[in-house]
Amino acid sequence: MKQDFQEFASRNATIVVVAPHSTEKVAARWKEEGLPMIGVPDPEGTLSARYGQEWKLLKFGLMPALFVVDRKGALAFVQYGTSMSDIPENSTILKVLDGLKGS
Repeated sequence: MKQDFQEFASRNATIVVVAPHSTEKVAARWKEEGLPMIGVPDPEGTLSARYGQEWKLLKFGLMPALFVVDRKGALAFVQYGTSMSDIPENSTILKVLDGLKGS
């Protein structure tokens, strides 16, 4: 999402990444990578559990989950990944956002 951040911003989207790490580790990673999106530390897994994100020991951690929430707070898109590479293309999410215009 970093490479297409301006495309998301032009659609008035706010990207929030919930990471299963401490505040210090998230801050260091965001600084090191120059990440423009919001990073939320979740070391206890509270948010990931609340939203049903799966933990798979054999795959070494939390599986990716992606949510698009509209301006009314309703879920417009949800994907729970089955592997660390199971992440929708940015173009897919941008199309979802384009479909929300005017709603």
